[in-house]
Amino acid sequence: MDDQDQLVFADTVNNRLFGLPEVLDKNVDDIIVNECDTVLTKPPDRYHFGFIIFYILGTCLLLPWYFFMTANDYWMYKLRNLPNETQVIFLLPNDNHDHSRLQANFTSFLTIAASVPSSLMLLLNTYLAKKMSIHFRMISSLMLMLILFTITTILVNLDSDSWQILFFMITLGTVIFLNIGSSIMQGAVFNLVSFFDSSYMTATVCGQALGGIVAALAQILALWWGASSVHSAFVYFLFADIFILISLVLYTFLVKTNIYKYYVQDIPASVWIRRSSSTQYALLGNEQTPTVNTYAVLKKIWKLGLSTFYNFLVTMSVYPAVTVLITSVNKEHTAWTDTYFLPVIAYLLFSTCDFLGRVMSNFIKLPINSIWPSAILSALRTIFIPLMMLCNAKPRYYLPVLINNDQLYAVIMSVFGFTNGIVSNITMASIPYFVDKHEQEVASSLMITFLGIGISTGSLISFGMVNLL
Repeated sequence: MDDQDQLVFADTVNNRLFGLPEVLDKNVDDIIVNECDTVLTKPPDRYHFGFIIFYILGTCLLLPWYFFMTANDYWMYKLRNLPNETQVIFLLPNDNHDHSRLQANFTSFLTIAASVPSSLMLLLNTYLAKKMSIHFRMISSLMLMLILFTITTILVNLDSDSWQILFFMITLGTVIFLNIGSSIMQGAVFNLVSFFDSSYMTATVCGQALGGIVAALAQILALWWGASSVHSAFVYFLFADIFILISLVLYTFLVKTNIYKYYVQDIPASVWIRRSSSTQYALLGNEQTPTVNTYAVLKKIWKLGLSTFYNFLVTMSVYPAVTVLITSVNKEHTAWTDTYFLPVIAYLLFSTCDFLGRVMSNFIKLPINSIWPSAILSALRTIFIPLMMLCNAKPRYYLPVLINNDQLYAVIMSVFGFTNGIVSNITMASIPYFVDKHEQEVASSLMITFLGIGISTGSLISFGMVNLL
């Protein structure tokens, strides 16, 4: 092959990210070109830069939900009873006179404001993937989340006592649009990572659990520091602002890396090769991507999707609605029982074990190209619903407390989180084994839809679980 015949990569190439129609439809990792001493190779992911970026993007996906939930003391302060409180007729009455109507209804409204728009956007992800490029969805969603979190941070230090109801409405509106942005980003990230090796998918999935660990540690440190609820919330939201901004900057760096160009950016239906005596990248080939039939892809992965759906349905049925009510059986009032028990066991322990499950699933020798491991494990997790219901959750009126031991509850929570992480990772990492290369983007969108429906269904069930206690 002469140098003049070698097609050197140029900036004018088409690329998947910006939504141009003709893309590479080959598993280039399996192709070797022997002519003229040329071989296929991929650029090194120097210092694991791309891997780390996907970890951070995964962490950013659920950051809004985690930080809004852990700032509960702040919301209760902002919505507390005031001498001149006006009755809010559209809220349910509150029999507990220690809490205002706004306080009593906030958590329920927060859950609805987060789950409903999030689920709707996840259902629309497959449609959005056809109409909007990944690049546009990534940039626009991150910018939207950054703006809304900045507004939330500014509101922390404003005295909202004279416009408490307006603050309540602004907060719920912010939650709605934050979760819309988060869902769009979630679809875009999983669409993008579907082009990469499975290890990058693992990084993204593990990053989601890492977000829970970060939020739990932030809450525990704030409690240990003794900061006021307002100061703690300001630190929470400022950290989220910085983290989202870093994610946006790192993403713009990612699209300029060789590892990104190798997996995502290419001349229509071309193959990367490298001359053995040079680091110059070349392209060969002339094919086009077949049209992707969404229904055909769904037929291939629906069993895998059901595993994801049911896994998160079980998790969200009791977490955090029931687990947040579980207290220590130790009747002595100590810092552990009164302050740290809930954030350590319900949030930090669960998130840590969830993270470990996602990481360890790569080392556990499961047949990843089979539906049965994830399906069986997902079904077996049903046992955690009655187990959590029988722990020391208060208040309760119907069910007895049969698990009257803090250590046993901690073990149950650990296994609960660990199995959630295993199923989450192996279902997403199994996608390439069930669909063709050019179908992976649509398959990822469909899997995210199953995940979103599972979360929403579980959240709705959780209201009934609390009332069954």
